Amino acid sequence: MKEDVQGVVNTWQNLRKRRHNLLLVFYSIIVGILTGYVIVAYREGLDFLNTVRHITLLNVKETLSWMKISQVVIIFIGAAIILQKLLSKFPLISGSGIPQVKALLMKQIKFNWFYELISKFLGGLLSIGSGLSLGREGPSIHLGAQIGEGVNSFFKTKEAEKKYLITSGASAGLAAAFNAPLSGVIFSLEELHKFFSPLLLICTLLASISADFITKLYLGYDLVFDFDTQLPEGLSTTKYLISLIVFGIFIGLAGKLFTDGVVLFQKLYKNIKLNSYVKAVLAILLSLFIGLFFSEIAGGGHHLIQDIAHRSIPMKVLFILLIAKFIFTLFSYSTGFPGGIFLPMLVVGAILGKIYGMFLVDVFGLEDVYGVHFMILGMAGYLTAVVRAPITGIILILEMTGRFDHLFSLTLVATLAYVLTEFINLDPIYDILYRNMISNLFVKEKSPKKNSSKVTLLIPVIADSIFDGKHVFEISWPENCLLVGIRREIREIIPKGMSKIKSGDFLIVLTDKRDAGTISPKLYEMGTMATVK
Repeated sequence: MKEDVQGVVNTWQNLRKRRHNLLLVFYSIIVGILTGYVIVAYREGLDFLNTVRHITLLNVKETLSWMKISQVVIIFIGAAIILQKLLSKFPLISGSGIPQVKALLMKQIKFNWFYELISKFLGGLLSIGSGLSLGREGPSIHLGAQIGEGVNSFFKTKEAEKKYLITSGASAGLAAAFNAPLSGVIFSLEELHKFFSPLLLICTLLASISADFITKLYLGYDLVFDFDTQLPEGLSTTKYLISLIVFGIFIGLAGKLFTDGVVLFQKLYKNIKLNSYVKAVLAILLSLFIGLFFSEIAGGGHHLIQDIAHRSIPMKVLFILLIAKFIFTLFSYSTGFPGGIFLPMLVVGAILGKIYGMFLVDVFGLEDVYGVHFMILGMAGYLTAVVRAPITGIILILEMTGRFDHLFSLTLVATLAYVLTEFINLDPIYDILYRNMISNLFVKEKSPKKNSSKVTLLIPVIADSIFDGKHVFEISWPENCLLVGIRREIREIIPKGMSKIKSGDFLIVLTDKRDAGTISPKLYEMGTMATVK
């Protein structure tokens, strides 16, 4: 009789769990649809502003009218003041937004999601629309995560499940920004969470597909990059493999230079002893100067990739474009204005690939198609070296170009770039930016309230982590936290001292809200960092 009652209880709990998971999947689809609409508006707004800027500055150069020049200067100064005002009121809208999403998942910051959503949207339009070398992809991820937070607030989901909706929004944002739904999913799993679960996969996949559907419905089915090229022939297999290995090492070292440069320029900009509004105005005026006299490197750089892919450009000009785009990107991101480095990274990688490909063309007398081929490889390799997400880099370039005949070469170059950065111990750029942001923004309360509210943390367990294979009593838990549940497949286990934690489990941990920001990263590292046993 007792066993029958226990069986009924377990069955009921399983049904409730499945119903809850279905609701979570449904919410993720809503997040994806809403994110799709927001990113469509964002992309259309950026395209409009970029077109207006280009036509206006072209007209100014042709007429050389002081009246028009003064009007344009006033408009750009006004944009700078608005940007700095937004940053002063909502500091979390700065930069790409990916470090903010990571911090939110770790419960180290909170989103004022509605106002920050509007501010990030407008700030991104102004900063990227003014010609700074920033991309729309990071802000799109941030906007999607804010929508996920908004849906979570509306439906009042459990605290432990909130990260699913936030991650779904982030993946939908990248999918809509690049027309790349698989890349959105892979990026969320590889970069934001660094672990995999069936429920998380389903939520992010459906959110990405939903956002991509909305994007294609309004913006069409065109590929991001129109590279009508196939895998070139001309080099022997041995020479071709050697060229790929050399390029993988080269692109990995170039990625370290970019990562170090981002950190350096942020420090330099921060140390400039000027009023923040004065610095903002000077930065935007520099963008205006670039737009007038060196428009090729203005904006994210999509047009530049297309130009160098379809035009024959001298090697000296390519080097000038590379250096100028590299420095202008580092400067633009150091300002803290809303905008990402995803697309500018791809531009730098593409130029490096074009230079390397043209070098092979000159040395071995090959066809010019090798220049475009190594552009594709350069984008994947450079993204991998800087972000340290090789699968994302490979899948993203495949989706953006629609060419799968480069798959072997992409995989080899991205793998070599990743191995090299692992060997030289180069941290992922977004992890570095995340740590720097937390050190600047996260301040502990000196006199916390005694009756602090409680929150639950959902901690994944991967193979060979500190938690994997250990009993509860064997683990040195951080202070002021309590393990209240172990989620294993569709069952939820009440833990005891002798309960054994296994790979694939999710730990439900209770802690004070004020301590969640410090306890969550510790537990997350214990559950997701593989150790040598």
